[in-house]
Amino acid sequence: MARAQRGIPVAAYRPDIDGLRAVAIGAVLLFHAFPKLFPGGFVGVDVFFVISGFLITGNINRGIEAGSFSISGFYLRRVRRIFPALLLVLACCLIAGWVLLIPREFKQLGKNTAAAAAFASNFFYWAESGYFDGAAISKPLLHLWSLGIEEQFYLLWPLFIVISQRKGKAREFALAVIAISFVACVLTTAPLSYGSFYSPATRLWELALGGVLALAGGKRKKGSDRAAAADRTSNRSWLAELGALVGIALIAAAVWAFDASTPYPGWKALLPTLGAGLVIAAGRSAFLNRSLLSNPLMVFVGLISYPLYLWHWPLLSFAHIVGLGIVPTPLTIGLLVASVVLAIGTYLLLERPLHRTLLSW
Repeated sequence: MARAQRGIPVAAYRPDIDGLRAVAIGAVLLFHAFPKLFPGGFVGVDVFFVISGFLITGNINRGIEAGSFSISGFYLRRVRRIFPALLLVLACCLIAGWVLLIPREFKQLGKNTAAAAAFASNFFYWAESGYFDGAAISKPLLHLWSLGIEEQFYLLWPLFIVISQRKGKAREFALAVIAISFVACVLTTAPLSYGSFYSPATRLWELALGGVLALAGGKRKKGSDRAAAADRTSNRSWLAELGALVGIALIAAAVWAFDASTPYPGWKALLPTLGAGLVIAAGRSAFLNRSLLSNPLMVFVGLISYPLYLWHWPLLSFAHIVGLGIVPTPLTIGLLVASVVLAIGTYLLLERPLHRTLLSW
């Protein structure tokens, strides 16, 4: 069901978006567990970026239109949404590190934890080494680089949307951001591979792409009932159906066409980001969206995708450290199952009760 933020109008809930989240987290998990079978699964993060930009910008835009949006309230809601599960995972990682790591490694883990808590992991790992280097698997919190980029995006994006909305130029501003960031991404990927991968400046366009989709949808909803009816009809058109199919195909192509040697992100990041954008733009009425992505199992995986993302990599990483680089396939599968169990527990016992409590404030 759609969840109301206090003072913020509620958008119609789209289960297909949670289903798309399931596609993204599935790609990431399979890449981390079986990189030879799913060599480009890291593009799931790009899909997450587009989804996040779409949802957050939509919430901001609706709040502005209703006259109930506040910057402080937005930041407070982000802290409430992100921190509980994150702090739980960070605490568990520190406990595991105290038991399993040697002092030098534990000290490094402490630094990584501080960077993660400050949403600066992307800068920390940028300065340290590469995402695909030989030591990547031995860094239990490496995956939190993407969370850092998202939160850095949220730090400034609401301000820009508020200012540009007052001038009636929100979409134009977002398109300019996409153009500048994308050009920077393409130009820096080859000479500054690590910098391009970890920098918020060269990833901003992916989140802003989702933002443009939200702003475009919001503008359509201002129209008459006739316009709304036309929009619903268009979502059922052959163009929307084709867009959803092409979008999923682009994401799948990236998962199997890319690997650790692919210069990334660069222009090749267009495959998963445009793919995600096409699926979102197709609307919930498109056949693929309503039949596959809105399937209850897909939706549930999408709902637990955040804690699942948090849990899976530390389990794989610590297993690698303890096994001195040798993690048998059955154990890898068991760790993925364990991450799902932990994610479900975190969602049901922490996130949902906390969310219900916050709604009553």
